[in-house]
Amino acid sequence: MKNGLIIGGFLSLFATLANAQGLEQYQSRQTDLTTLAGVFGELHHLRRTCEPRFEADVWRDRMKKLIDLEEPQATDREKMIAAFNTGYRDAQRRHPGCDRRARDYAASRASQGDQIIGRLTTQLRNDEGPELVVGPTRN
Repeated sequence: MKNGLIIGGFLSLFATLANAQGLEQYQSRQTDLTTLAGVFGELHHLRRTCEPRFEADVWRDRMKKLIDLEEPQATDREKMIAAFNTGYRDAQRRHPGCDRRARDYAASRASQGDQIIGRLTTQLRNDEGPELVVGPTRN
């Protein structure tokens, strides 16, 4: 009987740890998504300012696509949209026109966005299990 209680206690502990880890991963993912939304907002202003013919609404469209793909809960969606708008306004205030500093800043923010996307997609690939290979492979 004692062994059953001990095993039950361990299972309960593991379940609690798994839930805590799941919550931590969820919170980390939401933080990354909100940060990415802010980067998209900054890039929306910077790229529209520097390349209006080519990038008019590219970053706004990417933001919409991100929300469509993630299907976040209402509060998380609101945080993402607020971060996008704040990023846009901050970039607009710091870089009202296109100059070398604005272009360099846009490149830096795009690089940070790439890093965030890398973390988000790595987590998804790890959750899905073995990588699916499409097409012929080389040995």
